[in-house]
Amino acid sequence: MRRALPILLPVLFSVLLLLGGWSWVRHYTRHGMVVEVPDLSGLSIAEAGAIVGPLGLHVEVVDSVHTDGAPKGAVVDQDPDAGSGVKPDRTVYLIVNATRPKLIDMPALVDLSKRQAISVAEIVGLKVAELRYRPDACVDCVVDQLHEGRTIIAGTGIERGASIVLVLGSGDGGGRVPVPDLTGWTHAEVAAILNMASLNLGAVVACEGCNTKADSTLARVFRQTPAPNANSSIIMGGLVDIWLTADTAGLGARRAIPDTSTLEPNAQDAEP
Repeated sequence: MRRALPILLPVLFSVLLLLGGWSWVRHYTRHGMVVEVPDLSGLSIAEAGAIVGPLGLHVEVVDSVHTDGAPKGAVVDQDPDAGSGVKPDRTVYLIVNATRPKLIDMPALVDLSKRQAISVAEIVGLKVAELRYRPDACVDCVVDQLHEGRTIIAGTGIERGASIVLVLGSGDGGGRVPVPDLTGWTHAEVAAILNMASLNLGAVVACEGCNTKADSTLARVFRQTPAPNANSSIIMGGLVDIWLTADTAGLGARRAIPDTSTLEPNAQDAEP
């Protein structure tokens, strides 16, 4: 036995060393320990941190985007994805909705036609909230572009999604335009039709049967003022009020969108 001891001791020492190393590696790598990553979408950074903290996880914001449909500062994406299995002490990387919309350069809309200006504004992410008219020889040409009541020069920084006002020429003596029939069109469609007709959407007086956001989105016009008829015309830039209903059964089949390019200004033979 004594003769074998010098041989056994190194072997025993090696075995103990291997077992200790294996145990340390298991502990260091948390072998067999997995936590499920929770869904953090829609939460603030603080709320996300409070949820993952007890799980032994961390959060880190790596980017931001601008999304109209999410609250400012809320999580819109994460890595690893919700439901993934990870080891404790892992960092969950977050992309959040920017607290402020991205700034873009205001485009040059002056001297463009109304159609061109509205198209350019939509492409860059701006909303044409109102059309105003003033006497100018170039009918329906943009003569000024306004933001928050003041002229905004092309190239000036403006928040994406901001509302602007286009000032258009109405002819030397001002002009009047026919009132399009809006019956059967949705709120969003009406705004576009009126813009092309050189008019503005006034008040949404009522939305009958609109109990949810979906109801309001799908509701259609069943009444308007001024009412459309062969002799009705109003000043360019005038307001048209509408009434909406979620019960569209009696509104008949959808018609083609009115061709507002045929609406001629300066019709002076009718009262507003």
